[in-house]
Amino acid sequence: MPRIAIVDDSRLVRTFATAALRAHGHEVVVIEPTSLFDVLKVLRETPLDLLLVDLLMPDCPGESLVRACREDSALRELPILVMSAHRDDISLQRMQQLGLSGYLLKPVEASALAAKVAATLAE
Repeated sequence: MPRIAIVDDSRLVRTFATAALRAHGHEVVVIEPTSLFDVLKVLRETPLDLLLVDLLMPDCPGESLVRACREDSALRELPILVMSAHRDDISLQRMQQLGLSGYLLKPVEASALAAKVAATLAE
């Protein structure tokens, strides 16, 4: 069973994504974005198959998290999908250069989330 971490500052999004992914047989680890340091600590300590991250979070910006994961030897190869209500093409372009696995524009439907996760895990 694939294990997926969700880092999003919206409780509603975390709840929705958790339900959608569990319905498709995934184990979900919810990480509250209290700080970049705290999120990275949990990510390093938890075996994962995929990371879903919001782009705009006040205490743990998504772009900073993606960059930190790519610079960390333990997390460098972890597939990362960004879910965001804002399409920031410049940030997205920078993150794609870091090896971002994909981008989902919120609001995302449960079936679209499940399909994107399945496709990313199959790569």
